[in-house]
Amino acid sequence: MSDAMQPPTTDSFPIAGDGFAFSRDPVAAMERWASHGDLVRLKVPGMTMYQVTEPELIERILVDEFDRFSIGPSQRETFSGVEDHAVTTNTGDRWKRLRRALHPAFRRDRVQAYGDRMAATTAAFVDEWSDGESLDLRDECRRLTVNVLADALLDVDARGDEGLAMAAADALVDRANFGRPGQLLPDWVPTPTDRRFARTVEELDDYVAGIVETRRVDDSGDRTDVCSILLAAHEAGELTLDEVRHNLVALLLAGHDSPSLALVHAVRLLDDHPDVQAGLRQEYETVVDGAYPAGEDYDDLERTRNVVSETLRLFPPTTGVNRQATEALTLGGFEIPAGAQFLIPQWVPHRDPRWWEEPATFDPARWERDVDRPRFAYFPFSGGPRACVGDEFSRRELVLALATIVGRVDVDVTMDGPLSFTPSIQLRPETDITATVTH
Repeated sequence: MSDAMQPPTTDSFPIAGDGFAFSRDPVAAMERWASHGDLVRLKVPGMTMYQVTEPELIERILVDEFDRFSIGPSQRETFSGVEDHAVTTNTGDRWKRLRRALHPAFRRDRVQAYGDRMAATTAAFVDEWSDGESLDLRDECRRLTVNVLADALLDVDARGDEGLAMAAADALVDRANFGRPGQLLPDWVPTPTDRRFARTVEELDDYVAGIVETRRVDDSGDRTDVCSILLAAHEAGELTLDEVRHNLVALLLAGHDSPSLALVHAVRLLDDHPDVQAGLRQEYETVVDGAYPAGEDYDDLERTRNVVSETLRLFPPTTGVNRQATEALTLGGFEIPAGAQFLIPQWVPHRDPRWWEEPATFDPARWERDVDRPRFAYFPFSGGPRACVGDEFSRRELVLALATIVGRVDVDVTMDGPLSFTPSIQLRPETDITATVTH
């Protein structure tokens, strides 16, 4: 390929490369890389990798020409051993079969039916917070989302068992941390992080396997949870038992961590903007008729939905979408070789002044205004055929949970320093965030 057809590169040091910059501050690194262009060649030793931040190019990769791209090897390697049989890590015909089997569990009408249980679980959880108690907000939000998911996925009460999913998710994020020394070692070299990952995943897998086996032996036949739907697909010959189990494990891992991060930021942002919070309380009092929201209240909780949308814009839960070109192609006028990998970070287009007025400002009312912007200026849960299967579930969970929290308690949030993030697959705050609750 000619030099004239190569994308611009970054200004990182040749030896340390862009991985070093990412490990120090992932958000600052992605923003700096984007300053060189909408499609930039990253300096990562032994790898051909690009960052893509232009919405039309993103749409080409995720939607228009998605069959010319696969999930990236880093995603497969990160989830190796935990989601080998799950829709999140498979490609080709097997991915299509798994996606078809999962689809009935996350149809809009099915997700709507979970609404009452989402709010009830949140209300019971919040009522356990003592008046004046100081809580680790991130841990509390994670315990909440594990319980909401366990109810919908497995029809079980997970109180006391939340640590299984949380520990496995922590080990997964640590395993994918770009700054850990073990990242430089060959895959066959066991590290303490790898051993912890294997142990915690095995414990979560055993927990899910026990529930699946119990359900197979003694099922009432009238359940509507995701496990029952997947087991029905197994009985029909559409899924193996390994596929049933791994997809439930995958949903528990990703399905609790991403929404919990968004909920943390939403509560934190409302504490910083009391006028917006007052509007949500007024909406709650107007809409909710009962002890907590009903599933059918979702559409009427417009202000709360706007807060969730704005939170996901400012603080998307993941570092980005990872893809790999399966063939050589031209993208943005540049020649891209087969095997090239792509980082598609939501953070950059979500805050691009070309698409957003005052992009760094928390302004939920912007979602009430009719603005013409590219489709992929906003994609918190990815997009296209491989978009997050639980997108609608997570949005509904976030809106009903946030409304319930705002309507039942006052939360005073403090942070122990400026907001910073772990350099991994999740944009997790490294900053301690504490919440003091008043009933």
